[in-house]
Amino acid sequence: MNKTLRLAFVAALATLSSAAFADNTPYKTLTFPDDNSENNKQGSYTNEWQAIIGNDQWTISNFNNNNWGWSYIRCGRKNVASTAYIETDFAMDVAISSIVVTIDKSTTDYINSISLLISPDENFSETTEMLLTDFSAGDKEFTISNPTANRYYRLVFDCAAGTSNGIIQISKVKYYQDGTTPEYVDISNTPETAYTVAKAIELIDAGESLATQVYVKGYITEIKEVSADYGNATYSINDTEGQTEGQLTVYRGYYLNGEEFTSEDQISVGDEVIVYGTLTLYGTTYEFNSGNYIYSIVKSSSTAIDNIINDSKQTDAVIYNISGQRLKAPQKGLNIINGKKVYIK
Repeated sequence: MNKTLRLAFVAALATLSSAAFADNTPYKTLTFPDDNSENNKQGSYTNEWQAIIGNDQWTISNFNNNNWGWSYIRCGRKNVASTAYIETDFAMDVAISSIVVTIDKSTTDYINSISLLISPDENFSETTEMLLTDFSAGDKEFTISNPTANRYYRLVFDCAAGTSNGIIQISKVKYYQDGTTPEYVDISNTPETAYTVAKAIELIDAGESLATQVYVKGYITEIKEVSADYGNATYSINDTEGQTEGQLTVYRGYYLNGEEFTSEDQISVGDEVIVYGTLTLYGTTYEFNSGNYIYSIVKSSSTAIDNIINDSKQTDAVIYNISGQRLKAPQKGLNIINGKKVYIK
């Protein structure tokens, strides 16, 4: 191998190695609850408090943490316009090139602006402002064009009066040193690759990209409430039928295709469902956020025929197999009951 070719080969290997091992670790990360959680519990949206991670402190204003019943914080008020912020009480001693805010949930119609202020002094008397253009849930990145060391950072969330409290929900803020690249984890999936409940709990523990809607498959193990008044239901699912330990709570979810629940007998313990929505940790409870819905449901053999009869308001069910033969009772597999396809385990 000649010298020129050898040098080119070494350079190519160096480039490949640099790309493969690029640093994507944040320089600082703010998560919740923080190290000061015994002293900064909040039950309102109108107070200022301090969050601490290690030796670093942030001032947080007009965010609620539900006395740390949440693993996130929320801002934005019902019927009252408000502005909240998250501010470093310390100057970053390195140049910060990007800041990533994890917005788990947001009601975009009531958000006026989300901005980043950068200042050389703690009073923010001289600032550079950057504006976010997309208010939807997800990891939102502010890319700083002129990274400079010894700067203070303030994230500002300006909300109009909402129809309920908690317009914006935030679980994490990451500060990246110049030369590092933020890494985004893709947890999206399909109904065919629906996560197990155990995997869903792993994803919640990892705490990455939880604003992404995902599919999770499991058996209904408990039903807390089915509300025809509100059209939603709260129940639990697990990988093992009848097992309540290690289950996932489905909080205020909707029926098939996002339709409202109209009766309690639409779901039963033992039914196998695929649920679609976003995951969260509420206190110590692993759950689907409200607004989720059932993508598909396979009725348990003990409840399928009763549910079909109740749904159709008939006392005698007309049952056929997939070959068109009429049956006296449903069989295992696919049945046509009163004109509806029902799968019996």
